Amino acid sequence: MPKFHFKLSDHSIVADHGSHDLKDGAAAQMEAIRLARSIREARPELVGRNCSISVTTPDGESICSIPIDHIL
Repeated sequence: MPKFHFKLSDHSIVADHGSHDLKDGAAAQMEAIRLARSIREARPELVGRNCSISVTTPDGESICSIPIDHIL
């Protein structure tokens, strides 16, 4: 299984949320949505600060970016 890296960022990296072995990019995007929801709930002060969860491959290829402001 490929490894995907998850980071919380605004205009720079705010926090590294580790790497996960997942089936594919679609599974990584679903995990990013789950993580964005969790962060929005746990850290409401980040809403409105243009934070997002970015997902990349080990080679640095961008898979997706999920903004926490727009996820419910």
